[in-house]
Amino acid sequence: MFRGIWGVLWMSLLSRQVGEWCFVLFGEFSGCPCCHIKLESDVLWSLGSSLNVFVVKLESDVSWSLGSSLNVLVVKLESDVSWSLGSSLNVLIVKMWLAAILFLCILGLLAYLDSRKPRNFPPGPQWLPVLGSALAVHQLRKRTGYLYEATAELARQYGPVVGLKVGKDRTVVLCGYDGIKDMLSREEFDGRPQGPFYETRTWGIRRGVLLTDAEFWQEQRRFVLRHLREFGFGRRTMGELIEAEAGQMVRMFREKLRDSPGPGAVVSMHDVFGVYVLNTLWSMMAGIRYSPDDLELKKLQDLLTELFAKIDMVGCLFSHFPVLRFIAPELSGYKQFLYIHQKLWVFLKNELENHKSTFRPNDARDFMDVYLEMLGSEQKKSSFSGKIHRAVKDVTLLKSQLLAICMDMFMAGSETTSKSLGFGFLYLLLFPEVQKRAQDEIDAVVGRDRLPSLNDRPHMPYMEAMVLESVRMFMGRTFSIPHRAVKDTTLQGYSIPKDTMVICNFNGTLMNKTFWGDPENFRPERFLDEEGKVVIPDYYTPFGFGKHRCMGETLAKSNVFLFMAALLQNFTFSIPVGAMPPSTEAVDGVTPSPRPFQALVLPRT
Repeated sequence: MFRGIWGVLWMSLLSRQVGEWCFVLFGEFSGCPCCHIKLESDVLWSLGSSLNVFVVKLESDVSWSLGSSLNVLVVKLESDVSWSLGSSLNVLIVKMWLAAILFLCILGLLAYLDSRKPRNFPPGPQWLPVLGSALAVHQLRKRTGYLYEATAELARQYGPVVGLKVGKDRTVVLCGYDGIKDMLSREEFDGRPQGPFYETRTWGIRRGVLLTDAEFWQEQRRFVLRHLREFGFGRRTMGELIEAEAGQMVRMFREKLRDSPGPGAVVSMHDVFGVYVLNTLWSMMAGIRYSPDDLELKKLQDLLTELFAKIDMVGCLFSHFPVLRFIAPELSGYKQFLYIHQKLWVFLKNELENHKSTFRPNDARDFMDVYLEMLGSEQKKSSFSGKIHRAVKDVTLLKSQLLAICMDMFMAGSETTSKSLGFGFLYLLLFPEVQKRAQDEIDAVVGRDRLPSLNDRPHMPYMEAMVLESVRMFMGRTFSIPHRAVKDTTLQGYSIPKDTMVICNFNGTLMNKTFWGDPENFRPERFLDEEGKVVIPDYYTPFGFGKHRCMGETLAKSNVFLFMAALLQNFTFSIPVGAMPPSTEAVDGVTPSPRPFQALVLPRT
């Protein structure tokens, strides 16, 4: 018998000559007592003219049955006699076995290569064939409740640079300040991910400014910022737009108080800011102000909120396993992803068509007008250089790029601000002493006769610190927009192959106990020095670094400042009578949201 399971048997197929094959057995074989088989040395056992193997000898006559359902294949071996099932059948069976063995060998090789980490890749969980480390990440996410917590726990185990593979995607997660700053400061990581998740959202090709890269991204980003500034972005006009929206929100709260039967009104705070915040950007983008009662817009925002809760910043099931788009479109999230984006496309296309009806050449009112001018002007299209001009000289492509930019702004324009405000007011309910101190500062600097303005900001350090703390509480639960290594490179001593996705977990800096001491507490004083002046430490990184710094930072911080100041000037917010304190747990997703909560709103006397 072979040793172990039929001994240690090695079998190889050697070509003897055309049409003649031979199995060679390596190992010790003394026979099989259950079948009474012996190996006749140096003698070939023939299964037909086209196939030869070693002859075996049966010590006594015996039949070998493969079961009643396969009686046709009952074989009888006799000593010194060829075993024949017919030459054609013999060859077919052997070829099938050889094909199966070859397939399994190839499959095994591919599985090995798929689960093999690149040399000096950052440490992380073991990679399984096809799945990679998806199972380990999923289990951690299920236990902790959040993707940012799952990767933070991996960082505690493996270090601040964690290497993962989720489906087809090699991913490096940075959870430390040094790694985040290093990556965001280097051109090797200026790429954005590629694949169905990033292409489906913009008609099968990456467009816009958030998820594009290279020369196209640089020039389009520059173009967007330049022309938005013409309509107030980052200037005094922007402050006036925000002040107007803050005033509208104050009026809305007063109406709720007027309609309330009691002395105060109970208001859902987690989603109350969305339309007002969107208006501050959209008035510069398209000259449009939406009503909070706009049912179509409200439905669209609800769909986006639902979508953001089901995907995350590194993608979703169909992006890691693209084949699932075709075999399980609903289970993988692809169907809903496409449906919601189609709704958004229709909404934005209608806005563009409405804009065209009032468009006047050489009299741009907003960013959309600037792009419409370019659609009809070869001279202005040529302001894009070289490769970019060739890419957008087709009017259809240029129009799709305009819609993609609008979609980026629509989706991201209110995201950071609205959720920072949501978390900010949630913590004001839990820390009423912070609210009282902010109101005292507002009364001292602004009074009650007018709304706060951006001109008051330099004189209100505590309010400014509260803005920074609100943003920290939100962004400390988020990831950066993913980057991609555009070539083989290194990061923090590890090798990063080309096309590896690299993403920052801001929890590692904004909620780090080493930096903040008590990061879970809402304490604006951490941003004030002994003289009461605002001090922002280097490791405060919610908006990134360098040229990848968020281009909406100024608008976002100005929005949070003016909305919070205007509301706290006029109202006091507290936990409703008989209600439990709101939970600080978030709803996981692309960017975590505060769980639904209500506040009792009382007018200040």
